[in-house]
Amino acid sequence: MVKLIGGGNIQPDLRPLVAAACLILQTVVLAPAQTSPRQVRIRWEKLMYEDTNAVIRETTDELAANPQNAIAFRMRSSAFYRNSEPEKGKADAIAAYALLKKPATAEEFEARCYAERRLEMYDAAMSNCSTAIDLDPKFAWAYYNRGSTYESTNSFDQAAANYTKAIELSPAFSDAYSGRGRIFGVKKEYDKAIADFTKVVELEPRRASGYFIRGHFYHQKEQYDLAIADASKAIELDPKHSSAYYNRGAAQLRKEKLDLALADFSKSIELDPKAPLPYINRGFVYWRNKEFDKSIADYTKAIELDPKAPVSYLSRGLDYEDKNEFDKAIADYSKAIELAPNDPSAYYRRGTSYSNRNETALAIADFTRVIELHPTDADAFYDRANSYYYQKKYDLAIADHTKAIEIRPKFAWAYNNRGNAHLKKSEIELAISDLTKAIELDPKYAVSYRARAAAFDAKGAKALAEKDRQKALELEGEPKK
Repeated sequence: MVKLIGGGNIQPDLRPLVAAACLILQTVVLAPAQTSPRQVRIRWEKLMYEDTNAVIRETTDELAANPQNAIAFRMRSSAFYRNSEPEKGKADAIAAYALLKKPATAEEFEARCYAERRLEMYDAAMSNCSTAIDLDPKFAWAYYNRGSTYESTNSFDQAAANYTKAIELSPAFSDAYSGRGRIFGVKKEYDKAIADFTKVVELEPRRASGYFIRGHFYHQKEQYDLAIADASKAIELDPKHSSAYYNRGAAQLRKEKLDLALADFSKSIELDPKAPLPYINRGFVYWRNKEFDKSIADYTKAIELDPKAPVSYLSRGLDYEDKNEFDKAIADYSKAIELAPNDPSAYYRRGTSYSNRNETALAIADFTRVIELHPTDADAFYDRANSYYYQKKYDLAIADHTKAIEIRPKFAWAYNNRGNAHLKKSEIELAISDLTKAIELDPKYAVSYRARAAAFDAKGAKALAEKDRQKALELEGEPKK
């Protein structure tokens, strides 16, 4: 996920902006007009949404003339962050913090709060924003920064309340809508999140981030066409937005448009070759296309970039398993388990690899662990049952297949294999019943007919047995006898 960085706010004030002080050459030289620091800040707040680069230019000029102006550093820091220049933004936050040892006005307390938030000094930031609010209860930016501080400490309800207050005080405060929208997203209230980011888009229609984030929430609601449209708009506004290509690719993948997904993931990698997620998802597309070597290469790159992400090892293990390279698959699954010991997926896949190597005891141990972690996993019961069957522990196999059927009543193969276990125990009627149910649920597999034919033979029903054998031949594409 891309971390979203808030920016400026239009602080409402009915006073007209005073013109910048200048000397007007006439027959008489006029005294320069006086502009208060508060009015200058209001101008920068307004410009923050209209022309971020203008804020950077004006604050830079101000700092050249007055290098002790902490508010100029604070506002330029916001502008740099909004301009996707976080290193410059952090440097200015440090400078503002150094100058504001003894804040006195609401603006100075807010600026110190802002700097502390950027520097992850959250307790101090909370205190200073609260002081700014005490001094000026209508200071929307102070509420916004306090909300952002709460968000950074995962105090989401308090964050949302502060963002809402900022919006009440300044209805055109785009970043407050963004902040509240993020909180709604964290709480999975996606309709509310989309509503807030729709407001962001209305307020800043030329800014890519609003479309990008709204598209993410459309994706969460499985509204993939809308997600694609928003990601495309973000790309139109910012052609180097690597995450927008990634998000669009993820939505295309959900729509099974593998070629389009592949192109978007590749473009995302081109723009940001150090982000692991596009490699993981492109690797998945290659895996779907059975291009296992390319898939393995992408997962290997993702591991190189983020060696602590279990999904990369799990995914690469699947490729090795599909190539019948079970030793490598098991090694990758084991690493995934080491990184995420409570995730059943890697245990399950490692169990299947052990099964493919006929190491049934190890397979049973892994399937048992899956069941402990996820007691309603029908596949784990089914695969453990098959391992017990190969160990000739037919009662255990029958018990596990029965559990798999309870969880998934239309599990044809569980009926089939339970029927085979009953047949091994000479429980002919139970075997016929299970195999008949398997055929009823999935009539296209010859093995079920062959197994039932064997059961009919054991019962002495030769005509029924021969009928099933002929059906098996038909399904296998062989001529009837």
